[in-house]
Amino acid sequence: MAQFPWSFKNTEENRKYLKSYNDQLAEYPLIVEFRHISWISEPLFSFLRSLGVSYCVVDEPNLPGLLPPKVEATANLGYVRFHGRNTKTWWEGDSSQRYNYLYTEQELKEWVPKIKQLTASTEETYVFFNNCHAGYAAKNAKTMQSILQPDLFKSPEQQNDQGK
Repeated sequence: MAQFPWSFKNTEENRKYLKSYNDQLAEYPLIVEFRHISWISEPLFSFLRSLGVSYCVVDEPNLPGLLPPKVEATANLGYVRFHGRNTKTWWEGDSSQRYNYLYTEQELKEWVPKIKQLTASTEETYVFFNNCHAGYAAKNAKTMQSILQPDLFKSPEQQNDQGK
């Protein structure tokens, strides 16, 4: 997983860098996480598909210049990363304050259709929580697991019996 900062914008030079980086790691699957909104475009998703690189879907504050929660499968791995929605300290706070956010159960439930969409288009999908302040990531991961349990952790036979 390669996470790029907000300052890493969608430029020809940075796309060449991504291709080179992917070529150097050719034997490993690569997932990229962008922070700058300039990366959200269909040409970019096509570019990632051509490289076989997975796009990391993010949940982060709704602030100008940051990425919206756009679900896009560009390779066989799906990846969702929850950073929290702490708008007050995202730009000015340190990293512990930036990720100081406990999702509500309702906020997590809103993600179920998006996660299902991603799992339908990938072989494996990972859901990670990066809102690590005060153990919030572990709490939210347990909540999300209980929310997803009935639908996404069925055996293939159960999915086939219910039309997936």
